[in-house]
Amino acid sequence: MSIIVYSLISIILIELVVILYLYISNWRKSVKLESIKGNIQELANEKAKVIAMESIEKARKDAIQQSKAVISGKIYEQFAPYMPKFKHNPKEARFIGSPIDYVVFEGLENNDVKSIYFVEIKSGKSNLTNKEESIKKAIEKKAVYFETIYIDSD
Repeated sequence: MSIIVYSLISIILIELVVILYLYISNWRKSVKLESIKGNIQELANEKAKVIAMESIEKARKDAIQQSKAVISGKIYEQFAPYMPKFKHNPKEARFIGSPIDYVVFEGLENNDVKSIYFVEIKSGKSNLTNKEESIKKAIEKKAVYFETIYIDSD
């Protein structure tokens, strides 16, 4: 065999080695990239779990706070006539609860009602609801009436 044939075979072998090296090098990079992608996905999943658990915990705490506020509000409503800020005679107050907490018949104890008050009890930062606001407006417009209904016994 001639030197040319050996040279060609050597060149071909060198090219094959280079191609094999590049293939293996690219394969390693691909494996590393897939590994990195997998790690990033795992980290993202763990972070999502942590965020979800924190959100659930916050929602639970908020629900408990809201429940406490509602319960304490209901207690204040019942005891309001006996508290210093309630300026009416507790014996003349009638608890309704909804849509307004109390109707106070001022003078009822003496059988001489001079005025009637609709009283809504609020605690904390709570505001009037839309229903309560509409009742307040109706009273302010003096759209309040007295009606007697007789029911026949037949």
